[in-house]
Amino acid sequence: MKIPNGFTLVEIAVVLVIVGLLVGGLLIPLSVQWDQNRINITQQRLEEIKKALLGFLVVNNRLPCPDLNENGLESTTCNNEGNIPWRVLGVGRYDAWGNPFHYQVDVNFTNNSSGIPSPNPAASDGLIVKDRQGNELNTVNSGDSNIVAIIFSWGKNGRLDVGTINNVYIQDVYVENKKNQTKTFDDILIWLPKSVLINYLVMVNKWP
Repeated sequence: MKIPNGFTLVEIAVVLVIVGLLVGGLLIPLSVQWDQNRINITQQRLEEIKKALLGFLVVNNRLPCPDLNENGLESTTCNNEGNIPWRVLGVGRYDAWGNPFHYQVDVNFTNNSSGIPSPNPAASDGLIVKDRQGNELNTVNSGDSNIVAIIFSWGKNGRLDVGTINNVYIQDVYVENKKNQTKTFDDILIWLPKSVLINYLVMVNKWP
């Protein structure tokens, strides 16, 4: 009997298909882990920016204006939305996907000519955060806004998945649908409540 010395092309093809399936099965969970790791890193950086905003408040008696010129500095025209002024705050500029952080602020808290912090609990630009079902996530009595600043990342896809209408922002769980990109949602945001800002000023003896 003659013993074959090698594999046939069919056998090699079958082996390659099996190896491909095994490798593909390993890569899918790995990519999910990478995404979750980037989400965690981005959330940590957002928290660092939030703390830096409070530190800026204590030193300057106000919150910073957004960066509208992409140079990391405050814009002289204090529009309420732009990039985070990362140079001024001494924080990282980008999220874990390499996209710049964005920042919306209630302009009532960006200017104080008296030099003494005196936040007015009634002052509000009406910043609202909702989930994708329309439920408000941070309001006080009768739907009044309790938000003075919002810091957010556009996430993995690098775009704002739900556009802002009348100062309403969307925060929800990560959703990815590669077959239908219109259903993809990966924006990540946090906000600075007015109550936290006032309590922080009280804690450091700068208000009332």
